[in-house]
Amino acid sequence: MERRGSRVAARVGLVAWALCGPFAAMGDEPLPAPGSDGWEPLHFEDRRHTRYTRVQLGDRVVLRAESDCAASGLTLPLAGRRLADTPLLLWRWRVDEALDIEDERARGGDDFAARVYVLFPFEPSRATWLQRLRHGLGARLFGVEPPGTALSFVWASRVEPGSVWVSPYSPETRLVALARGRGDAWRSEAVDVRKHYRSAFGREPPPPFGLGIMTDADDSCQRAVAHYADLRFGTTGTP
Repeated sequence: MERRGSRVAARVGLVAWALCGPFAAMGDEPLPAPGSDGWEPLHFEDRRHTRYTRVQLGDRVVLRAESDCAASGLTLPLAGRRLADTPLLLWRWRVDEALDIEDERARGGDDFAARVYVLFPFEPSRATWLQRLRHGLGARLFGVEPPGTALSFVWASRVEPGSVWVSPYSPETRLVALARGRGDAWRSEAVDVRKHYRSAFGREPPPPFGLGIMTDADDSCQRAVAHYADLRFGTTGTP
């Protein structure tokens, strides 16, 4: 099992919580603001850390991420999330300093100025014997239950928005490009997690048990700067 996928799994699903945050509309399920209480650091032992800081921009406090040849993230445990009730994940983000990656589908180019992950539990009855073996090894090595599958929504460098591909680090992770290049204006996203999961894995998703945010530039050893704000689950609308 690849170290990056296992370390992401090791940080998610450890604590259950139920919190309400700002900027919610009727029928929404708000999440703690990125980088606030409830989010946990995700560090890799052999990598420099991305700097995450809460900053004031205009009338809101948002999360700023700065990666200088570095990779680390933040994770948020989820409890009792029902995609049948609130299938949309909504947020705002922007990229102030973008990356220039030749091939983002290869291991050497697996860097993104901004990522938002949705992590799902392992389902033994649906897994192959090799997937069960990898999962068991990850659980024994890191002492926590790794996820079974994941969706990673990315702000790419060159990949066409709308593209979907298999992570070069984890065959159970699908990457979905939503934007590319520099974008110093805020961009609002509203992704149908349930629909993306069905398309990527050919079945209904189990309840997600974690979210992740990561700005990383370690493989290409470049610099990236991004901002994240206003994550929530909902049924309609934009952030």
